Amino acid sequence: MATIIALASGKGGVGKTLLTAALALALHRQGKKVLAADADMGLRNLDLMFGMQDEVLWDGGDSIKQRCRFREAVLEVLPGLDFLPASQRHTWEKLDAPAFQYGIEKLARAYDYVVVDCPPGRGYAYKAATAIADRLLLVVAPTRTSVRDVSRMIQYCRKHKQTHYAVLLNNFLGHTDPAYLSAAAVLQALDSPPLAGILPHREEIHAAAQQGTLVQVKENPFFTSLQYTVTYIQTQKSVDPQTVWDSWRTAGTERSSLPTAAGDEATAPGEVSIPEKALRSLQEAAAVAAQWQSPTAAVEMDEAAGKPAEAAGKISWQQRRDRSYAWRRYRR
Repeated sequence: MATIIALASGKGGVGKTLLTAALALALHRQGKKVLAADADMGLRNLDLMFGMQDEVLWDGGDSIKQRCRFREAVLEVLPGLDFLPASQRHTWEKLDAPAFQYGIEKLARAYDYVVVDCPPGRGYAYKAATAIADRLLLVVAPTRTSVRDVSRMIQYCRKHKQTHYAVLLNNFLGHTDPAYLSAAAVLQALDSPPLAGILPHREEIHAAAQQGTLVQVKENPFFTSLQYTVTYIQTQKSVDPQTVWDSWRTAGTERSSLPTAAGDEATAPGEVSIPEKALRSLQEAAAVAAQWQSPTAAVEMDEAAGKPAEAAGKISWQQRRDRSYAWRRYRR
């Protein structure tokens, strides 16, 4: 049975579709057999990332309505990397969610990983697309609106005991525009949740996504940073943000790709400096993130009552995560 990874967010436009395609490619380049599934019914876009918009005959909606088998709707992007398109005609309100979930689980038997591009928000479509996910990656952009929406998604996950989530910071860059946030500020605002990675802004990645040539992009700082996300998926260990910074500094990643604090002064070409305040924030965030993977982590507060959980109900984050995995496996 494949590991099913769902990419979701509170709002649209944060890069979920691009990251779904890129993550599928990163896993495929490690020799894994991967299926990229578009679950944004009615607003299909994952086909554009792979440059396959003219090759779609059947889609997931047709499979749900039994016009074809799920396997017949799957297209080959590369040997070992397949793609299941979403419907352009039907939204989730017109489709049977259990049929989609059954189809994905049936297809998953032939793959190592299934990466699902989910619709934004936390309504019916989100629940239908993420119900069978083993990993849930919440994509965050460097904007206040994205941080607010993802914070609500995290509250929803905690309320429903869904501890299999982590945040994935996307499209961060060095700038002085106060309209955008640094990675350190985002982690602080979200109270240092499990971190699946930090991805830099790269013009060539966005250009390739628009042109449908993402599969042709070779290794670059974006895909190098994405390896931390692959490691998180495989080990379930929260990424240390300072480790990402150090890897960028060692690789000589240019200044414009680094998530620095607003107002930071420019440095000489090839040099990367991290403001002292941002560095302290990262160290604090790393310390808190480590607690999430510690067996002795403090018990989460009961959000509904705002009081500590009863002594008899105290369990660690890992125990709660394992119970959540066991329940999803049982439902399968």
